[in-house]
Amino acid sequence: MGPMREYTVLGLMSGSSLDGVDAAVCRFAFQGNSPVPESWSIIAADTLPYTTAWAERLAALPSADAYELALAHAELGRYFGEQAKLFLSQSGIESIDAIASHGHTIFHYPEHQMTLQIGDGAAMAGVTGITTIDQFRSQDMSLGGQGAPIAPIADQLLFPEQDFMLNLGGIANISAKRQDGYVAFDITGANQVLNALCAELGLPYDKGGAIARSGRMIPALFEKVNALPYHHQPYPKSLGNDWVREAHIPIYQQWGAAVEDRLHTACRQIGHHTAMAVAAIIKRERVSTQRPLQLLATGGGAFNSFLMDCIQESCQALSLGLNVAPASSQLINFKEALLMALMGALRLQGLPNVLPSVTGSRRPVSGGALHLGQL
Repeated sequence: MGPMREYTVLGLMSGSSLDGVDAAVCRFAFQGNSPVPESWSIIAADTLPYTTAWAERLAALPSADAYELALAHAELGRYFGEQAKLFLSQSGIESIDAIASHGHTIFHYPEHQMTLQIGDGAAMAGVTGITTIDQFRSQDMSLGGQGAPIAPIADQLLFPEQDFMLNLGGIANISAKRQDGYVAFDITGANQVLNALCAELGLPYDKGGAIARSGRMIPALFEKVNALPYHHQPYPKSLGNDWVREAHIPIYQQWGAAVEDRLHTACRQIGHHTAMAVAAIIKRERVSTQRPLQLLATGGGAFNSFLMDCIQESCQALSLGLNVAPASSQLINFKEALLMALMGALRLQGLPNVLPSVTGSRRPVSGGALHLGQL
C-alpha cells in the first residue's frame, strides 16, 4: 500500500467579488500513490479582506496598460505573501508544506488558449520563505483544455457521495459524477450579476435574497438573457469574468425597471439555467433517476435563500427528482480555498490535479508552477 504521507497546505482563492482572499490551511493524508486522501481537515480558515485601494485597482486592471498589469502582478504577489504570513501567525501555525494560490483572474479566453491569474508566486515564495504554487490552469489550456472548471477534482476526491456539486460564486458552475469520471462546466454569471445590481442601491450584496424575493419577474428581460449564445452551447465550456462584465451584466443594468424586479429576474434566470444544466447532464450522461439525486451547493450564493428556492423550484418544474441543499457554513465560505490546498498537495506529489474529462484537455496534468521557498 505504501507509506502514509501528510501535507499541510495553505490554499488561497481571490474571487470576482473583490471582497478579499479566502484562505484555508488544510491537512491531507495520502496512502501510497493514491490521489484520494485517507483523511482531510480544514485547520484554520478566514477571508483576508482587500483594502479599498486594492479592490479598486483589481477592478480596473482589465483595461490597464501592460506596465500597470505587470506591476500589479508583482505587487499583488508580495501583498499575498504578507497576508499569508500574518494569517499563519495569527492562526498559531508555525510550519506548512506549501502555499497554493489561485491568483486573481484578469482574463480567461479558452478559445485563444489564454488565461491570466495575477499575484506572482515567486514573489510570495520570496516574502514567506514557503514553497508556493500558482498558475494552475495554464498547462491544461496548452493541451487544448478549457482550463476550467477546476473544482471537480475536489468534488471527485473529497465529496464522492454527492451526485452534483454546485458552486454559486461570481460564476455558477456545476460538476456531476458519470460512469467514467466527472463532467463539469460553467453555467452562467451569478453573484457578479446580483452584486452589480445591489451596487445601484449602495449595497455590497442582497443579504439572504430579501430584496430579490420582494421583486417581480420581468419575462422580456429573462428571455433576453436566456438568448445569450453561451447558454445554449454544449459542454465542455467555461466562462471568464470578462464575459460576465461585457455580455451579461449590462443587459440587467440597462433594463429600465426597479432593482428588486431585476434582482428577482436574475435569480430566476440562474435557477432556470442551473436546472437546464442538470437536465442536460442527466440526459447526455444517462444518469439514473431511479433514486433521489443529491445536489450540494457551495459559494456565497448558497446563503441567498431566494436563489436556492429558485433553483429548487426550477428543478421541480423539470421533474428532475433532485434534492438541493446548502453545505455547511465553513464549506460554503472556503470550499474554493480547500480546492486550492488540495490541488497544491497533489502538485507536490506530481499527481493529476485537473480532470481532462471536464476541461477537454488531451491528457491529465499536474498543473501549477512551483517556486521553492528554501533550497
